[in-house]
Amino acid sequence: MLEFKSYFRVSTFFLNFNSEILYVVKMENGFPVIVKKFHCITGKRPGDKLGEGDLRTPEGIYFPMYWRENLPPIYGLGAFPLNYPNLLDRKILKRDGHGIWIHGTNNPHRPPHSSNGCIVLKNPDLRVLKNLISTKRTPVVIVSELSFSSKEEFINEKKDLINFILKWKKAWENSPKDIATYLSLYDERFVWKRGDINSWISYKKRITKRKKWIKIDISDLTITKDELGNLYVARMILRYKSNNYHSTTNKVLYIYKKGKQWKILGEENL
Repeated sequence: MLEFKSYFRVSTFFLNFNSEILYVVKMENGFPVIVKKFHCITGKRPGDKLGEGDLRTPEGIYFPMYWRENLPPIYGLGAFPLNYPNLLDRKILKRDGHGIWIHGTNNPHRPPHSSNGCIVLKNPDLRVLKNLISTKRTPVVIVSELSFSSKEEFINEKKDLINFILKWKKAWENSPKDIATYLSLYDERFVWKRGDINSWISYKKRITKRKKWIKIDISDLTITKDELGNLYVARMILRYKSNNYHSTTNKVLYIYKKGKQWKILGEENL
């Protein structure tokens, strides 16, 4: 059985960009707990980011991709570039732009809401944060206002999502015999790096014809909710084996609830 686990020291960062507070959250006894808070600086203009140069900080769920240092002084200690725009930004929301980073500053008196869209922390705070981030694994949830659910709601969502991911895993493993059940888990608006749901169906049918068997192993699973709605981002290490191919990927699923059914809206590898 899959479980929510914190395989790195801290599971999630939540940024409330109206109040410019970055919350560090980890799982304790199966529940998320705020363990640290940092003041930060976000974009000069209010509201969600729509495009290049609008000076806004994007709302959504992103991942720090790598650490950069020896940068110009404006970036302070260094920077974690985020994977903005992600798959849904590019393919569904049609948002563009680039260069949204978590970075430091050499100016300890920098005013609030003064970045071009980045998340800026004082160098001492970034130094602490740097030790808590696992690149391509630690989710960063950026919202205008945080909302909180009850323990009962959290437990029910957790159970439902894990069951859906297990269902998806089993359907994929059974796809050489029954590809229809596997493909039924994907939404009609589904996107991937090469296109839409129609190109995905064609691709999957073509490669599955050559499969005699498939085995999937999932570990290092984190599931994070976009506070704007019903979108969930599941990231996992996925080990795939079949009679003619094997791989290990850092996979991301974008999942939402359509009525009473869970559907996959997007799929990509980090």
